[in-house]
Amino acid sequence: MRITLPGIKQFTFLVALGVGSASALAKVPPPAQIDLEGGRLVQQKENRLFTVDAGKHKILPIQVPTALSRALKKSSSIGFPADHSRLIDGKEYILVVVNQSSSTNPSGYCGAGEEGTLYALELHGSSAVPRFALQVQSCLKDLELASDSNQKSEYLAISWKEAPVGIQVRWDVYGDKSDVSRFYKYQGGQFIEATQ
Repeated sequence: MRITLPGIKQFTFLVALGVGSASALAKVPPPAQIDLEGGRLVQQKENRLFTVDAGKHKILPIQVPTALSRALKKSSSIGFPADHSRLIDGKEYILVVVNQSSSTNPSGYCGAGEEGTLYALELHGSSAVPRFALQVQSCLKDLELASDSNQKSEYLAISWKEAPVGIQVRWDVYGDKSDVSRFYKYQGGQFIEATQ
């Protein structure tokens, strides 16, 4: 069997394409929507949050307080850490990360960076009230959510916990093999930092 230069180039291209495709497929993406009780969904489009009720063929914008509405409108991206809501004391909560650009100068320091804030929103029909807010990522402050060596979406470093009920957040620590983790326990209608 004779191997020619064009054959080697074609083989190299196919191997590179296969490796690139495998790497792209290996990363676990963040959820695209949040499943709510009763079969409804929360989705985001054009810097707004919506509830979708496929059974009733309804899409309604979620009404939020003015400050959060402004943050959503100016956001560079919106992410969902969890693909489901959480019922706590009879109230339904969702987790949303709202990112803002770190800088107005794209060629300056952190020009392509983002500042991300996690919100725990309490849902009431088609409105939501923030019950918890925490900066979880920042180019300017060197704060980065754990992504398991970029193998999964950084938003998956934020999760609901069962017992006790609350929110777990993990951050990467540069130069250290372990992540920093914080737990925010649900207590009396609020999420409060606690030891596990």
